[in-house]
Amino acid sequence: MISILTAIFSGIGRKAAFWGVIAFAIGAALWVAFRRGRLEAEAEFMIRRADARIRSLQTAKEVSNEVQNADRVDLERRLDRWMRD
Repeated sequence: MISILTAIFSGIGRKAAFWGVIAFAIGAALWVAFRRGRLEAEAEFMIRRADARIRSLQTAKEVSNEVQNADRVDLERRLDRWMRD
C-alpha cells in the first residue's frame, strides 16, 4: 500500500515539477521578449527624435542662408506676402 501511495505521489510530484518548469520557461521567454521589445522601441524612438532634430536644424540653416543671401527688395516682398496671408 505504501509503495502504491509513494508511486502516486512521486508521479504527481514529477508532473507538477515538469509543468512548473514549463510554465516558468514560458514566463521567462515572455518577459525576455517584452523587455527586449521595449528596449528596441525606446532605441528606435530616440533615433527618430534625433533624426527629427537634425532635419529641423538643417531646415533652420537653409532658411537662415536663404535670408542672408536674399536682397532687401525680395525680403520685403516676402514679408508683405507673409503678412497678408
